[in-house]
Amino acid sequence: MRFILFMFFALKALTVCGQAVPAASSAKKYETEFKMNNGSYLGFPQVNLSLGEIGFQVEVNKTSKDKGTKLEFRIDKPKGKLIGTLEVPFTGDTTYALKLVGNLRHAEGVHDLFIVAKGGSSFSIVAFSFIWNY
Repeated sequence: MRFILFMFFALKALTVCGQAVPAASSAKKYETEFKMNNGSYLGFPQVNLSLGEIGFQVEVNKTSKDKGTKLEFRIDKPKGKLIGTLEVPFTGDTTYALKLVGNLRHAEGVHDLFIVAKGGSSFSIVAFSFIWNY
């Protein structure tokens, strides 16, 4: 019985697909940091986007001052339908919280959610959370 309960809760846990790279020694070290380059992505399987107004908050760290770095929010696959975009600003040695809220296009039902890095220089995602869109 314990094994069945263990497997149930183990399979219910939210899994994250992506790449984890240790923080650079010159940068501030975070407990969990995902190094993102052009084309890199994080994936969240089976996200129910129909539970009301949902938004996303992403904490980023970017030490390069160049412009044009974006985070794209896509559903079903890394090159799937685009439901939102955020510009990633220069943060120096601190982090900055970006929020994607509003009426997300094609964001109804249960989908795999992908956060895809596009253009510009590399940056790090330090934290990610789902938020209520008020």
